[in-house]
Amino acid sequence: MQPKNLDGATDEALLLTELKRLLKDRNIRYCDIAEQLGVSETTIKRKLTGHGLSVAMLESVCAIAGVRLIDLAELAARRSDTKAHALSIEQEQGLAEAPFTAFIFMLLRYDWTPREIQKEFELDEPGIFLHLRRLEKLRLLDLFTGNRVRLLTVRHPEWIPGGPLRRAVNDVMRLHFETMDFHDPQSVWQLETVKLSRGSIDQLRHLLASLAQRMQELATEDRSLPAAQTDWYSMLAMARLTDPRIFWVK
Repeated sequence: MQPKNLDGATDEALLLTELKRLLKDRNIRYCDIAEQLGVSETTIKRKLTGHGLSVAMLESVCAIAGVRLIDLAELAARRSDTKAHALSIEQEQGLAEAPFTAFIFMLLRYDWTPREIQKEFELDEPGIFLHLRRLEKLRLLDLFTGNRVRLLTVRHPEWIPGGPLRRAVNDVMRLHFETMDFHDPQSVWQLETVKLSRGSIDQLRHLLASLAQRMQELATEDRSLPAAQTDWYSMLAMARLTDPRIFWVK
């Protein structure tokens, strides 16, 4: 098992995040890497999400990006160490009061650029600037000319239990899933009712965390596809105590 940093990310994840940032800054595409290494673009996408990634492959991609692996590790460590690992209640309150800004903050943490967000949601320059400026005032990022940003938090900051952001998300997502059409062929869901021990529940928590991470990896892989081939999905993975009699008591 790989060691985790304070933000819950493995060292490999931090290295890959920093490497992808360098590739994007230097306008190096996955297809360019695939061509130079003599492999398929699909293979590169899979490797750069951490699946079957060897040190030799990582060093090869680093060479294409013009950075040594040891220097990449130093960049990743420096970026991680200087970022906040938790938000203040004032920062959470600011995000809770501006849900779309909070969503944009999430996308930025997952390596979307302001330009990509602007194009995806058809925002004009003042529109995207408004959200970025709000995040800057909350001290969640540094904003530079050309709407370039530098995040001031780790990818997965700790949220305050029962805090403003969790309450806001609870209200929005509860309504969102309450109105879900389970008969829609594009809806993805599964129901199981079983009896579990506390130890099994702990394992289930890990499985749900792994599922969420895999969903994010799939989204990263699909970022290179034309916009018309992808749609936005929300996944709520949860388990709750249940009395099975609810299924036959009317």
